[in-house]
Amino acid sequence: MDATRISELLFGRACRLPIALWILGSQKDRFYQSEPPESLAARTAIRQELERLAEVGLVYKETPDHENRVYYVRTTSPLWEVIRVAAEVIEQLDR
Repeated sequence: MDATRISELLFGRACRLPIALWILGSQKDRFYQSEPPESLAARTAIRQELERLAEVGLVYKETPDHENRVYYVRTTSPLWEVIRVAAEVIEQLDR
């Protein structure tokens, strides 16, 4: 995947980083699609962003048999380091 596509997937919308930060800060590696709080974005936007984060490899999607829920699982992608650094910079700016 080239840098342009990674940039588009990681930084294309204002709600993408807050959703990624929520995933990174979560105590669980696996969560269902409706768990991220609506204070981050509208439900539809959250679903769209989770799909984009899956496309870039930060999470993967699970749909267990006989369940209507869609789950996402955080991966060990090295791209999470970009999100960690962004969180650190934001924290420094907030001081």
